Amino acid sequence: MSLYRPFNLIKDLNDCKHLWKIAVRITQIWYVQTPPKPGHLEMILMDSNGDKIQVSVRNDEFNQWSQCLLENNIYVMHNFNVLRNDLQYKVCDHFYIM
Repeated sequence: MSLYRPFNLIKDLNDCKHLWKIAVRITQIWYVQTPPKPGHLEMILMDSNGDKIQVSVRNDEFNQWSQCLLENNIYVMHNFNVLRNDLQYKVCDHFYIM
C-alpha cells in the first residue's frame, strides 16, 4: 500500500474536500489592513498549467507564514480550506478561493 498522494491542479480545486495537495508559484503577495480590523495576507498562486487562484491567510496564521512565503518561489501546499469566491473584487477568475 502506498501513502503517496498525487498533486492536484488548481482547476480541480473545489469546496467538496480538504485533502488537497498542489505545487504552486506565488505570483503576487500583499498585506491587507482595513482598520480597526487586524490585517491579513493575500496571494495569487499559479500552477504548472498557468491556472491561478486567490488565497487569503487569516490573521491568526499571519505571523506563522508572513516571513516564510516569498513572491516567485515554488511551494507545495496541502490540506487547506477551499471556499466559493464571492468577493466583491475578484483578483482571479477561479470560482473558488483558498
